[in-house]
Amino acid sequence: MSDMDRFDTDGFESIDDLISETKQQLNMGREDADTDAQPAEPQQEEFTPDFGNAFDDYGEYETPQQEPEDADDDYDGYDGEYDDAYDDGDEEYDDAPTVKPSRRTTRRVVPLLVKILLYVVIVGVIAVGFGYGAWECAEDVLAFGRSDETLTVTVKEGDTYEDIGQMLKEQGVIKYPWLFNLYCEFTKSTEKMDPGVYELYYNYDYHALVSGMMTGSPNRSEVRVMIPEGYSSKQIFALMEKNNVCTVEALEKAAAEHEFDYWFLEDRPYGESNRLEGFLFPDTYDFYENDEPERVLDKLLTNFNKKFSEEAKNQLELLNERLAERWRNAGYDDDYIAAHRFTVYELMTVASMIEKETAGISESGQIASVIYNRLCRPADYPYLNIDATLVYALGGSLDRALTEEDKQVDSPYNTYTHAGLPAGPIANPGLSSITAALNPSDTNYYFYALDKSTGYHHFSESYDEHNQFLASQNDGE
Repeated sequence: MSDMDRFDTDGFESIDDLISETKQQLNMGREDADTDAQPAEPQQEEFTPDFGNAFDDYGEYETPQQEPEDADDDYDGYDGEYDDAYDDGDEEYDDAPTVKPSRRTTRRVVPLLVKILLYVVIVGVIAVGFGYGAWECAEDVLAFGRSDETLTVTVKEGDTYEDIGQMLKEQGVIKYPWLFNLYCEFTKSTEKMDPGVYELYYNYDYHALVSGMMTGSPNRSEVRVMIPEGYSSKQIFALMEKNNVCTVEALEKAAAEHEFDYWFLEDRPYGESNRLEGFLFPDTYDFYENDEPERVLDKLLTNFNKKFSEEAKNQLELLNERLAERWRNAGYDDDYIAAHRFTVYELMTVASMIEKETAGISESGQIASVIYNRLCRPADYPYLNIDATLVYALGGSLDRALTEEDKQVDSPYNTYTHAGLPAGPIANPGLSSITAALNPSDTNYYFYALDKSTGYHHFSESYDEHNQFLASQNDGE
């Protein structure tokens, strides 16, 4: 029997007891051998115990691999399923670290050819999209493919370039208002476009559109207006509005408040809409539709300034000399004469009355003579008694005959109750009436009345003669 035959595995509670007992038997055998060997120590053969099939039930034990510290992050969701794997073993294994299974990741490897194809496709899509967008923008900016038909656009007062861009889109001129706005910003066109009505073409590019909506542009719609002689400011403003030049409100505001730099307006106070009465020279003019009111009025005032030449100013001086002589002969002193000296404003007041009273150019000088004859004898004829001034005081137009009640209206324009000249011009006279005011006929007439048979006026030197003529007119009815 071998030494291993003496080991009886029965009666051991665990493999640890068996191993411990085996070690004790082996140590005892070595001690006996050391005692028997006296002369020399024989070479001890390495002993390998044979436990037979005693450990078959325990399987193979593998030393666990320590996971890296930062690997714990990969097992945040591990539920500790293996924590009790060694509870049945020795206590020295109880403190062994919990082994977590390693997580394997699979890396997908995209072939190089596929990557190249994807890159080419993506770049191609971007290039095509960018090219299409660039073409669309260029087509809108340069007006490619648009028709050569005309259209009318209206830029209102206060419109921004954003408003104009939206208006052009709504009328089918452009596609992208945001691009038009960007163009206006980039080219500093934000302050170039002006209110008005313009005739444009659909095939205008952005530059032509902006240039076509500027003051002075040949594309701006014009309207020709003929202002009749003798029209009042009120009538002229209404005519302008009727022809889409300006509104009455805008013209009245400009006339009352705007500072026009002309010598003949130097003493005129601000605030009244008829402030320019007498100086809006009647003529034929070309205006823009939706024009600026200051520009419209300035055009009329400039024309008056041209018509009232230096020769006319000299004639006004001669007129004042003649009037001064007549007043002096009538017994009035120099103070009175200086106070009643005619300015261009008084002259235009007389010219406006001539314009409204005369039945024809041929009698303009005679009408003027009646007015001056009365003015030079204020003690005998304190009132001019001119119906046209009373009509102006009553609103400017009357479709009925004047009544005695009308003649009592309280107004500085009522020459039946207001001595001397009215407060100012009652109309805008033409050149013939201005000429007559500067060069009145030399007569002794103090009265006139319309002759129904001829359509012209009958002039009288005395009040009795005047009444006789009126009676004859009544007898003929």
